[in-house]
Amino acid sequence: MITEGCALLPPERDKTRGVFLAYQAASHLELKEPEIAARTAGEALQLARRIGAPRCEALVQDLVPAFRHVQIAEGVEEFLALAAG
Repeated sequence: MITEGCALLPPERDKTRGVFLAYQAASHLELKEPEIAARTAGEALQLARRIGAPRCEALVQDLVPAFRHVQIAEGVEEFLALAAG
């Protein structure tokens, strides 16, 4: 449902989209889906940085410790590098 909702948001609601993506990434982590979580968190982080949304970026950064436990999953190392930069 979050994916569908994000797709319906107009561009002027990018901050909302970023927050939803961060929540979606957290949900994927809880479901033990680190590959999807990393991709979604990376998208949220890039969006947050592009539009200057510090709250959204903080939500994504809060996920970093959980990703460190699944570094071997595809995309996680790249996400962690993005989050560090």
